[in-house]
Amino acid sequence: MTSSICINMISKELMNKYGAEYISSRSNPKIVSYSKLSDKKYRDESGMFLAEGVKLTAEALTYSAVECILISERATVNDDRIFEIADTARVKNVKIKLLSDTAFEKISTERSPQGVIAVVNYMSDKHVTDNFNTWQEGRRLMMLDGIRDPGNLGTILRSAEALGINGVILHDCADLYNNKTVRAAMGTLFRLSTYRTDNGAECVKTMRSIGRRVLGAALSNNVLTLGEYDTLETDCPVIGNEGHGISDKVLFECSACVKIPMAGETESLNAAQAAACILWEYRRTKN
Repeated sequence: MTSSICINMISKELMNKYGAEYISSRSNPKIVSYSKLSDKKYRDESGMFLAEGVKLTAEALTYSAVECILISERATVNDDRIFEIADTARVKNVKIKLLSDTAFEKISTERSPQGVIAVVNYMSDKHVTDNFNTWQEGRRLMMLDGIRDPGNLGTILRSAEALGINGVILHDCADLYNNKTVRAAMGTLFRLSTYRTDNGAECVKTMRSIGRRVLGAALSNNVLTLGEYDTLETDCPVIGNEGHGISDKVLFECSACVKIPMAGETESLNAAQAAACILWEYRRTKN
């Protein structure tokens, strides 16, 4: 009884103070449309995706164009940070929608939801550009070729930002706006510039033509050992598919290959681990 009264009082505060719209039904058209954003087809059609949780919602409000904030009734009782988010949303003129717990559960993809989701517009200024030469100029780059696991993709993007990369080229990779990518990137997605291409080999050729050294993480006759060569700020490391490595066409155009020295009988690392090792060496020896 007390919990229900508390929820009712806080709900009224959200509606009165913040102008929140209350939605109780799981079949409400808005709830149905937001729940479809877990599907890439609907994300692409609407140009929106979901960022779930307190941290990601706060990051989205800071760095991106947010369509609206979804808050579950129960979250307002359990987490005071919800009101900090509501304050930020009001300042930025972002609409707040207060949902019944059952309506919120229809949208949430988390096992233990924190009760807040940002509905975010696609970030065209950071992720879509026609001119590769203009985009890559002056950036510290890395390239991902065929990273198909969205969790790996998000993890690598997070490591890239942390280790000084400010531009990532994506070829044949998982969807940036998949909920697993968004979750694993932990806010990096809203800040890090990416360039998506259908022709990774052509991007490599372009980078080499303007003096960049493009180094594929692979074994070959022309291989450099990480830690035993001089790193250059203009270098672009390439990380390949989790199971098959870098595609033949992309690898053929690389300047050389780079290997990570390893002890014991271990033959390889997964894509996210390899990316972190290589990028740490570049960070350590930053020119």
